[in-house]
Amino acid sequence: MSKPRRPKKQTEPVDYGWVISFGCKPAGKLRRLKVDSDPAADTRPIEVPCLCGEVHRVIVSPYRRRRSANEPFDLEVASLDELR
Repeated sequence: MSKPRRPKKQTEPVDYGWVISFGCKPAGKLRRLKVDSDPAADTRPIEVPCLCGEVHRVIVSPYRRRRSANEPFDLEVASLDELR
């Protein structure tokens, strides 16, 4: 007779933040901005200081996506309010 199985504990998914991708024309690269809070609440354009030295105007899409655990990013902010 086998032992009764214990039900698996329901764990909440780990939150790794959100990613907003934007193109850097001077460098010719796709950059990734990591945002800790959900950016869907406010989709106004933001001014992002890029690694190339310029400030890019980025439109925040309501179709943002969650960041995976091992996904690289170029810039990080806690909230988009830091860039407005």
